[in-house]
Amino acid sequence: MPPNVYLGGWRVPDWVVWYASYGTEGLSGPELRQRRTLNVISVLIPISGSSYAGLYLLVDAQGLWPAAVVVSLFSLFLFWPKIAARNEFAAMFYGAGVAVTVQTSLVLLLGPDSGLHLFLLSIPVISVICFGTERVWLLLGLATICAAIMAFAEISLSGPAAFIQVDDSFLRLLQISAFVLVTGFVTLGVYVGFLHADIAERSLEAEYARSEELLYSLLPREIAGRLKADPNKTIADSLSNVAIIFADIANFTPMSAKLDPKEVVTLLNNVFTEFDNLADRHQLEKIKTIGDAYMVAAGMPNECVDPAHRAAEMALDMLDVTLASSTVVPEGFEIRIGLHVGPVVAGVIGNRKLFYDVWGETVNIASRMESHGAPGRVLVTGATRAQLGDGFAFERRGEIEVKGIGLVETSWLVGRQERPAS
Repeated sequence: MPPNVYLGGWRVPDWVVWYASYGTEGLSGPELRQRRTLNVISVLIPISGSSYAGLYLLVDAQGLWPAAVVVSLFSLFLFWPKIAARNEFAAMFYGAGVAVTVQTSLVLLLGPDSGLHLFLLSIPVISVICFGTERVWLLLGLATICAAIMAFAEISLSGPAAFIQVDDSFLRLLQISAFVLVTGFVTLGVYVGFLHADIAERSLEAEYARSEELLYSLLPREIAGRLKADPNKTIADSLSNVAIIFADIANFTPMSAKLDPKEVVTLLNNVFTEFDNLADRHQLEKIKTIGDAYMVAAGMPNECVDPAHRAAEMALDMLDVTLASSTVVPEGFEIRIGLHVGPVVAGVIGNRKLFYDVWGETVNIASRMESHGAPGRVLVTGATRAQLGDGFAFERRGEIEVKGIGLVETSWLVGRQERPAS
């Protein structure tokens, strides 16, 4: 059974829905719309032709056989959906051939004063609505044929056929109805075409906006702009002074084993979303998350004069956010944070799942500060402490052995330094 369809609160009968959907299996998008339109038109044309035949019988009760011929010709459109379901190309030729034949026959019977030759204008419009715009040469050929027949009717025909008995008032009525119907139909066709074009254009604009938003959520705006300007260009930056923060939830693996998977994801999402907000507030660039680890940098992609200060402010705020978020877990949790400042190389690698990454000894040392740190504390290097100066409070930890680096002087960042009252 076809699904229920309503128009203006009125339920469309199932047989109408079935007929409109005939032969549409496997179709989607414009092809589905075109086929449904063809099915509906295949019924409307015979109805229209029958009304003309009935009107003719009212003025000439003896004209039964011409009326029957007209009805029979228009009824040929009832086969149109079946042909289209088998071969769309054949359906286009069939529909155009029947339409041209029927309209030419009517004009030969009733003459140009009936205005029926104006319906030839609608044939190319129907072809575009039902079959799209891809077959340009066929459409141009069809339009040429219709124009030639219209010109022939105006130049060579003088009146109705000799065996047709109609008066001038009836021809005038046909002419007026032709003006109205053809104008309405062509207007409707153009309107429907532009309506779908507008809808498609707005959809493309919305999709473009969403893709832009997604791109800017993955890459810094400056880097995204450079990639868009030259997709094949290698993005590689050498930055002399960047502060790198690594943060990791302490004892996360045993803690997550006690939680439902949804709770684990929700916990990480909530905490890291707050970290993202902090990064925006302090003007840092989020680099990536790896499991329960969070990496963020100050001074990239654009250099700044105070990367260490921005990173230190964020690191202390991250401890506060974690403390507030830890209440959702019965035993609570804490994070370790490592911070180091120095030169780095940054860039974009590959062409799938892009993100702006950073490499170098500075990154390795910042990572080691996190792994050698302690829950609930921020471990910084001597270089970082030197850049921070007197604006923050520290506890010296001393030198630690860092694999691949050697001895590194370290301190705990314990807070902001209170300035004495002036």
